[in-house]
Amino acid sequence: MENAQAEYVILAAVAFDETGDSALREAVRIAQVQPHADLHVVYVLPDTLGEAAAVDGPTLYERLHKAREELQRRIELTWLSRPLKVTAHIRAGAAAGALLQTASDVNADLLVVGTHKRSAVEKWLLGSVNERVLREAHCPVLVAAPKDYVRASESALIEPPCPDCVQARRDSANQNYWCERHSRSRLRPHVYEPSDVRTNVVVS
Repeated sequence: MENAQAEYVILAAVAFDETGDSALREAVRIAQVQPHADLHVVYVLPDTLGEAAAVDGPTLYERLHKAREELQRRIELTWLSRPLKVTAHIRAGAAAGALLQTASDVNADLLVVGTHKRSAVEKWLLGSVNERVLREAHCPVLVAAPKDYVRASESALIEPPCPDCVQARRDSANQNYWCERHSRSRLRPHVYEPSDVRTNVVVS
């Protein structure tokens, strides 16, 4: 009797902003194509309450209840186009430690976190969470950044071959693509192909 294939556990770190949306969206996409996927999401309730908030603000129970409702709302939005079973977790405490502990608790095979561009101060404060997660996680970590190529530079256009290059291709039956001048100016890559003969390769 064959053993059943083990589940592939995906844990998405869901913050209540666009980073959480990106993480959840990518985690769902992976879960849909990964056989035996088991999708979990976690929201970490910050424990940094100020003195005024501790006196006049919502209680921990109220904050947990509100977080549970918001997490459920975000999960249900994904069901509109991608119905999928999701197990949700809510933790309280420092974000990085809570994410790492939850990944350990569910035996995650993949941890998905979100990110976006911020100011230098925000990047230092919030980027440190992902930095610690990347450094200390015991499974692969996927950083889901929103897709945005608006400000990205385009690759340089490939110039048409010069007349000498065209002639070189004709003369060599396409064995030589470049004329003598252009072949000197191009970097030639090293191509390694598998061989039936085993050799010891030393890279220095």
